[in-house]
Amino acid sequence: MATNNRNNTNRPSNYVILTLRAIADGASQYAQSGKPWAKVRAFLSQGKDESGEYRPSVFFDVKAFSKDENLGGAVAAIASIANKSYFTVKGRLAMEEWMGKEDGNKHQQLVLIASKIEPFSFDQNEEALDEELEGEPA
Repeated sequence: MATNNRNNTNRPSNYVILTLRAIADGASQYAQSGKPWAKVRAFLSQGKDESGEYRPSVFFDVKAFSKDENLGGAVAAIASIANKSYFTVKGRLAMEEWMGKEDGNKHQQLVLIASKIEPFSFDQNEEALDEELEGEPA
C-alpha cells in the first residue's frame, strides 16, 4: 500500500546505497544563507569484464547540505573524507544544471545528495563474509 509521507525526502524510486572511492579530500563550505554544505569527488568502479579489461568508472560529486547553521551529520562526514579512502553513501541522485560562463552552453552533471556517510573497510567486510560462508555447503 502506498502512503503519502511529505517528510520522506528519499523516495524509494530514487534511493541509492553505493560504496565509492574518493579522488580528492572532502571539503566544507558555507552557502550565502550561512548554512554549511560539503562536497567530495569520488568514483564507483565497475570492475573488470570477461576479458579482464577494466570497465569505465562512474564519477560523482557527493554533496550534503545542512538544514541549519551547524556543521554536523553527513556534512561533517563528507568534509572529513580523505583522498583515496573508501566510503559508503546513502542518498539520492540529482541533476545539476548551469550555464557555462566561458562557452555560454548549458551543462549538466549527475550528483549524489548524501543523507548518510559511513566509512568502508574491506578487512571488516571480509571477516563478515568468512563467517557467513563457514559450515556445511547447502
